[in-house]
Amino acid sequence: MKPVFLFTTPELDEQLARIQKAVRLSMNGVVADSMKDRGIGYKKNYGVTTLRLKEISRDFEPGQALADRLWLLGIRETMILASMLAPASSFPEGKARKWSAECTNLELIEQTTMNLFQHLPYAAAFALECIHAEKAHVQSVGFTLALRVSTTMTKAQVAEVTRRGLELACSTDSYLIKTIATCLARFTRIDRDTALAIRQQIPEASENEWKGLLVIRKFVSNELIFLGYEQDNS
Repeated sequence: MKPVFLFTTPELDEQLARIQKAVRLSMNGVVADSMKDRGIGYKKNYGVTTLRLKEISRDFEPGQALADRLWLLGIRETMILASMLAPASSFPEGKARKWSAECTNLELIEQTTMNLFQHLPYAAAFALECIHAEKAHVQSVGFTLALRVSTTMTKAQVAEVTRRGLELACSTDSYLIKTIATCLARFTRIDRDTALAIRQQIPEASENEWKGLLVIRKFVSNELIFLGYEQDNS
């Protein structure tokens, strides 16, 4: 493993100490235990609510050096705070790849995508890169991100995300399947032509189909019914 060299100053160390103190004072063991029971794992989890973390983040100026230090700690609260305090406009692509690879649970995927990845200047392109990754959790980052930046994506990008989503319908990762289904359902809101094109690409029900395809079809169909593009025949 390559050694990690981090920029540090007395001011940065003081900020880090203040953040860690605020996190410890806001800890909630009940929440932490509940998250652990639901399979949301971290090296360390103080159970601080995301609302409280947002409040803590407002006391500090966004900065890459501070965000890097927070992320490297590997603690739930510091990683989420890192995503809140990292400057999106200048966030390096290589670091985005590294962080996405380290988002190994659904909460961190959702928080990092919402707080940081969706604001990256290259967000749409990064979403496409992630959906073609080998690891399911990175693919989930990609589809979660594509959902959030759907209105800025080109028709070709939307088509590629749709194609890749259906290609991954055989996955046994339930969170990935739900993320794909939610993403494609959200795409139907772009416009009627996009909605109908997505529906046409989803195969009709068959006896031996993958469970993932059934979930995707249900999510998309429910959205089409809501939008008035399809009749409810249930």
